[in-house]
Amino acid sequence: MNLLFLAIAFRAWRGPALSAFLRLMAAIATFSLELQLATWLHAGTLGSMRVINLAAAVAGVLWHANHRARAHRADADLEKDRKTLPVKSPPPAATPFGVAVIARFPPSPAIVGIALLIATLALLRPVIGADPYHLNRVDRITSIGTLAYDPAAADIKINALAGVYELMLADLRIPGSSTALVRFHGLFGLAFYLLAVGSVMPWLRVRRPWTLLVLLTIPVVFHQLVLVKNDLFGALPAFVALGWVVIRGRDMSWSEVVAAAALAGFAVGIKISSAPIALVVGAFLILDHGCRWRIAAGTLGAGVAGALAGGLGFALVENAVVYGGPMKPYLSLGNRHEHLADALVGVGRFAISLVDLGTVTPRIWPGRGGWGSTFGLPLVWGLVTLACHWRDPVVKRAVLAAGICLTVFGLTYPDADIAHRMVIAPALLLVVVGLGCVERDDRYARPLRAALIGVILLSALQIGRSAVLYLAGA
Repeated sequence: MNLLFLAIAFRAWRGPALSAFLRLMAAIATFSLELQLATWLHAGTLGSMRVINLAAAVAGVLWHANHRARAHRADADLEKDRKTLPVKSPPPAATPFGVAVIARFPPSPAIVGIALLIATLALLRPVIGADPYHLNRVDRITSIGTLAYDPAAADIKINALAGVYELMLADLRIPGSSTALVRFHGLFGLAFYLLAVGSVMPWLRVRRPWTLLVLLTIPVVFHQLVLVKNDLFGALPAFVALGWVVIRGRDMSWSEVVAAAALAGFAVGIKISSAPIALVVGAFLILDHGCRWRIAAGTLGAGVAGALAGGLGFALVENAVVYGGPMKPYLSLGNRHEHLADALVGVGRFAISLVDLGTVTPRIWPGRGGWGSTFGLPLVWGLVTLACHWRDPVVKRAVLAAGICLTVFGLTYPDADIAHRMVIAPALLLVVVGLGCVERDDRYARPLRAALIGVILLSALQIGRSAVLYLAGA
């Protein structure tokens, strides 16, 4: 309810997809900061914040209503002046010939179909977290109403690796009822995912909405919408930030630079493993816009602000208080390469997993921990498409940005090949840039589109198989 009130206050539905995405992110950031302060100051709870945020929603509605009324009065006065003054108004600018309508979302029947599948799974199966600590943290936030750590928690992940995402889930509980909308978290996640996709696609000028169906058939994304996990939630702001700096590049205004840096910082606040993505975003911004103090200060300040809104500062302080060091919980978790030879094997194993559809690495290197699904055929198609358009400057920037993120991940994380969920953002970037290449260059367009149809159909079958297995309790 808190997030709903803040979304109303920020009018999150206004404007194009990117504007709506940024307004929603502003609402999420505000809610997160509110609960962080309430926790530290002992001045409120999840329930009491509803009163404050309801007041903010009412104030926002009244302010915008007053703003509209003043705008209408100004238009009326201008119309009167036009009637009394013998001045011709200039003719409206003509729409340039050949400007196509830019597709932003996949076809609505496909969206309805995937939404019905997710809702059916939610109704027929219990709410399950991919890792138990997510739902444990949701229960704690719901019971005490704040983000305070539980010093008695047996699993350190409940405190150190869970925060804003779990707060969003806890806020889905309806006041006065035991019904939890968290059961339908996948539908909210799907809407958030589509909004992020709609934010990036206009920069690529994709004119065929059917090609965007591939973004609904990425296996690892589907699994994120079925099981409770925070990877997709943290990946979407990182995806928009990466797309912004890679595709827009030097054309970005100062306000765009600040917004992209804030999104990257927020992604790091959600999952500290996203730090390489934030560094890539910052490096691209400095590379494209120089080391001018305004750009550097805006990038750094917005990145820090985004990280604080994502809960990184809160987690570091609480880690120091509860565990004796800001980084101690993360270091104690282990699960990272300790020797250079292991890291090189790990990155090679991860590279194989990006194209083997989960069939090779589990056989050659069995017995590793973790869970997850692969990016599947959509990424394979994206990589082939980018290879066919290597001379395209956007392709080079995308491969460089995603390559750095994926390489660092493979070098540091032993289970990288079975944890594609942790690097959704750079992989999505490669796929959407591939879609843009097919639109800009006709040389390979026909065979690549034909291959894309097969990729969509086969990936849809793979998702259907996963749904059947999930219903069977496998």
